[in-house]
Amino acid sequence: MNTQRGTLLLIAFGLVAALAVSVAHADRITDGERALKAGRLDEALQAFQAAAAEGNARGAAGVGRVWLRRGRLEPAMEAFKRAAGMDATYAYAVYGQGEVLRRQGHCDDALPLFRQATQMDRRFPEAQLGLGNCLAATGHVDQAIAAFSDGAKWGREWGPRFLVARGAAQMSRDSLRLAGIDFTRAREQAPKDPEIRRATGDFYMQRGTWALAIPELEAAVALDSNDVATWTSLGQALFFGERYDESLQAFRRATALDTAYAPAQLGLGNLMFRAGLADPRRFAEAREPLERYTRMAPEDAKGWSLLGRLYARLGYRDSALTDMQKAETMGDKSKELYTALGRAYSDRKEWAQALDAFSKGEPGPEDATVIAQIFEVTGHPASADSVYLTMIGRDSTGARAGFAYTQRAKMRFREKDYPTAEALFSRALTIDARNGEATFYRGLCLKEMQRNPEALVALRAAAQIDSAKADRFFWLGVVADAEKQSAEAEQAFQRSTDLDSTSALAGKAYRQLGFYRLLRRQWPAAIPLLRRAVDLDASDSQAWLWLAQGYQNSGNRARATESYQKVLALDPDNASAKKGLKSLAPRKAGSAGPPG
Repeated sequence: MNTQRGTLLLIAFGLVAALAVSVAHADRITDGERALKAGRLDEALQAFQAAAAEGNARGAAGVGRVWLRRGRLEPAMEAFKRAAGMDATYAYAVYGQGEVLRRQGHCDDALPLFRQATQMDRRFPEAQLGLGNCLAATGHVDQAIAAFSDGAKWGREWGPRFLVARGAAQMSRDSLRLAGIDFTRAREQAPKDPEIRRATGDFYMQRGTWALAIPELEAAVALDSNDVATWTSLGQALFFGERYDESLQAFRRATALDTAYAPAQLGLGNLMFRAGLADPRRFAEAREPLERYTRMAPEDAKGWSLLGRLYARLGYRDSALTDMQKAETMGDKSKELYTALGRAYSDRKEWAQALDAFSKGEPGPEDATVIAQIFEVTGHPASADSVYLTMIGRDSTGARAGFAYTQRAKMRFREKDYPTAEALFSRALTIDARNGEATFYRGLCLKEMQRNPEALVALRAAAQIDSAKADRFFWLGVVADAEKQSAEAEQAFQRSTDLDSTSALAGKAYRQLGFYRLLRRQWPAAIPLLRRAVDLDASDSQAWLWLAQGYQNSGNRARATESYQKVLALDPDNASAKKGLKSLAPRKAGSAGPPG
């Protein structure tokens, strides 16, 4: 008897414990539902997670619903799969997986799940809506309309939403009159339902009719000012409607309501990035929301694309390229991305990748100069010339045209077509008379065309314009020397070496300066200048010859001999070096001395 009573007590205690667990589950689910409906998403997530931790499928699905509300599709999918694993008969877990796939644009994969969910629960409005939406998205519009028509009979709460969806399907096949009837009926049946107004606004957004979307979404937020998704949709509509200040306010309202709602962070970051194109100070304001978005939605290529392009604007070149390459790998093929990649690769002198990226992008006028120069350095002058001609065709009198004329002229200069080059440099100078590059190269063209007096005038002007460039003064010295303007030439060569004392060109300038000292019989002053010349260019036989003469005239026979030998090693037939060595050779004993 006592044993039987003990068994009954254990059973009773077990039933009470099970009931307590069930009540605890129900309480957590109820708390989660209440918080979710009120938009308190952190609180809802906490309640659902507690229920899920105890093996409750509704709790796990609730976690997925919160992530869906926040636009976090990957964790949402994980939660719905977990719920399905806990209870294979729970229709919402199946629907949730389909909804994630639908939002990711994979309706072909979502359709079997929606169908399964509607078979598991014949009156499951969310699943029926998802099914209809994916049927429409995959081109099965008649089937979609049939699915929506069934749902439109499901009472006052859901009927209007199915009418909106059916109206959208009607519009997709250009049945505008039927669509208008459905939208009107939906608003009449539920004039104060923010979901209906938002759904209508979202539909107009999809159609690209921002002017119609904005009032619907404004009405929705007026009816429910705490819905982060509606504020985000309104921000997007205002952005596309070019009402940027209002868009910013909407996105900031959305991010203030829920910092974890990913689409709002993306919308805000995108808006600030676009604002930065007009005012670069705004780029810094785009960084935080875009970095936050890529942490929340690491699977979204658009986020990495935007962040990479932002980093490029902020000067973080390595991070920019890494993120943009990631976006491309993940499927972003936008022209904006490829244009930015072209710039990034060109900065790194990766010319082939740069040209390939630019070819897939939409480079602007500012990119044309880069593309043309890449063609030049990679040995495609005809392609470069074509780009320069296009630049000139866009605006033949602007600064970019002046640059294009100069570059085309330099190409002709390298081809030694000096008359054509000179004419193009002259054309560039009509656009900007202070174009130092064009002035300098025009002077060199005139020199090669044996028009030295004109060349001297041009090179004087080039030296004045680019007074910190050594080559301007060097070539001014060369032409001044040719025109017997020795004082001006010496002064120009000296200025050239003041600006650059280490290049091969500097070696030639030092050689000329040493030569002027030789002419003035200033042997000790000439030697260090000529010594510097051969240090910079040991193959300069003329500098070695003058150095030898400087040593000889200063009485340093050994160094003179050594220097003459250097000349003959470089130029075995040099008559002046042979004569100099012969004059330094020791005389034979008993030979006649010099005449007295």
